[in-house]
Amino acid sequence: MDEWDTPRPTLHLARLGLPGHAGGCPSVRGRVALAAEAALTRHGTALTEAALAGGGRLWVRGVGEEDLPAALDLHARCSPANLVRRYPGGAGEADGYLRHLLSGRHGRSVAAHLDGGELVGLGHVLWDGSESEVALLVADAWQCRGVGGALVETLLALAVARRSEGVYAVARAGDAELLGALRATGLPWTESPEDDDALVVSARLPGGAA
Repeated sequence: MDEWDTPRPTLHLARLGLPGHAGGCPSVRGRVALAAEAALTRHGTALTEAALAGGGRLWVRGVGEEDLPAALDLHARCSPANLVRRYPGGAGEADGYLRHLLSGRHGRSVAAHLDGGELVGLGHVLWDGSESEVALLVADAWQCRGVGGALVETLLALAVARRSEGVYAVARAGDAELLGALRATGLPWTESPEDDDALVVSARLPGGAA
């Protein structure tokens, strides 16, 4: 039986109590955050599920090096302009980053799948001292349908689980998918313009080490 036909325990990460969501009790937030981190060690277990705008559902689960072929297939379904927004070296170097990102040595990776198993989005949270960097890629055909929001919510939950003091992302000024997903969390994001039309978008996290 395919893993997508089997029941999957689900964590609704909105219960973390991030600003903009109901709840906020530190003890409850801590328990859910730890459960999210533990779930990443179980292959095929969905961390959360979400409704897609326009109909349908998706699931977010932890991924690793064994998921490299599916991640490369996602790249093949993304436009060069989409890959340029996500990777420093652009489309020509995008595939080369994947093995490093999926290794788990510097953070954690998650993927968004449709009900049939097709991978439509990939997210990474990278440990950077007391902070965490989040990055995500959504297939062109699935942008603005809630995929980015589901990935961001999961990545923030993992950063909270690690007790990061803050989180940040590097985005292009016109990157509506990433900027919209970040702003929808309700965190107080600060945007700092960088060179080459880039923005560093950062926020403090509740329950951080500080």
